[in-house]
Amino acid sequence: MTPLEVGVWYSLPGIPNVVISLQKTSDFLAYPEWITQRNTKQRATKKSVIDHLRKLFPTHHIVGLGKLTKDDEWEDGTKYSAGTIWRLDANTRSYLWESGKTDRIPENVLCVMYLEDSLIKLRRTYWTFDNPTAAEVAAEVVTGCQKSLGMNLKTKKFQEGQYVTALSYLCQYDDPDNYGIKGLWTETNDDTITQSEYRRTKMQNAIMQYKDEIIAVDNLLNETGINKHFDQTFITSLFLLHTRRGTFHANIEHIMKLINEKVEDEFGDIVTISMSTKGRLNATGWIQRENKQPGFGGTVYIPDRGKMDGFAQGVPFFTYWLDVAVEEGLHHKQNQGAKIGYQKWFQEFLARPRFKQMKEQVLTTGILNY
Repeated sequence: MTPLEVGVWYSLPGIPNVVISLQKTSDFLAYPEWITQRNTKQRATKKSVIDHLRKLFPTHHIVGLGKLTKDDEWEDGTKYSAGTIWRLDANTRSYLWESGKTDRIPENVLCVMYLEDSLIKLRRTYWTFDNPTAAEVAAEVVTGCQKSLGMNLKTKKFQEGQYVTALSYLCQYDDPDNYGIKGLWTETNDDTITQSEYRRTKMQNAIMQYKDEIIAVDNLLNETGINKHFDQTFITSLFLLHTRRGTFHANIEHIMKLINEKVEDEFGDIVTISMSTKGRLNATGWIQRENKQPGFGGTVYIPDRGKMDGFAQGVPFFTYWLDVAVEEGLHHKQNQGAKIGYQKWFQEFLARPRFKQMKEQVLTTGILNY
């Protein structure tokens, strides 16, 4: 066999838009990761990944690159010139090689370069290397999207994309026409696109659409601290509240700090939340009483919390009381929730105009018609 010459690119007969080359590993490592590459450093800490890659096997010598052949613009407005090259595959391997966490580093690697005239086509090629239901889980897809949009999130929870379930329910409740009745888990009937590509595209669209909400909730959690009660159900309600109000009232932050036991009185003692099984409670009391269920007593409004049915029960409940805290204040008390019922109230809440719509209308016409 005739060996490949290092640094020379070879075309493949009958295979368009693909070239191969034997490249020095150092040259391969100099290329940047793909735009939406997941959090490589985080993934490289997983024991299963380290076990798989710490020993150099022949298959690890084969890597993937992508080259843009025409000028193009990414979805966030960033422009890329023709000739730009990214690492589409072997990014975790590259990180481990550079970190000295493998037994050997190859002198050369066989690069397979895919040539495409648009970023969307390159993204499709990148997606073929990992399956979001297997190698690249949903949270890792999200971290890649965050990276491409330059989102510098503060909490570990959001940095690692551990809000994808809440984001899916936000899509389901706030924009069902676009995302379907199952949010980000809705499947497509379009035979020209794979379920994997469809799901990834929807995730990226959702992060772009709800970027302000994601950043706002992340900032809020960074101020209040993370608590087990701030689960995906509660985060969904925070997302929804922000879509309608455009900001978080100080009362919301105060409630969350109370739940997280971060509020002290003048003597330095932790302020406790007043709860009871009967009588009137403020919004904080109603929320915290539900956090203490089952076991506290009284009516349980989210019996299936932590399960799929729990979202349909819990999101209207939490959204209602958070909204009451803003509208009526922290001292306002009630002996029951929404008089028309949580579900009907929630539908009326969803019918409210989004803050972005109102802001756009004022900026365009100077008039608010809502």
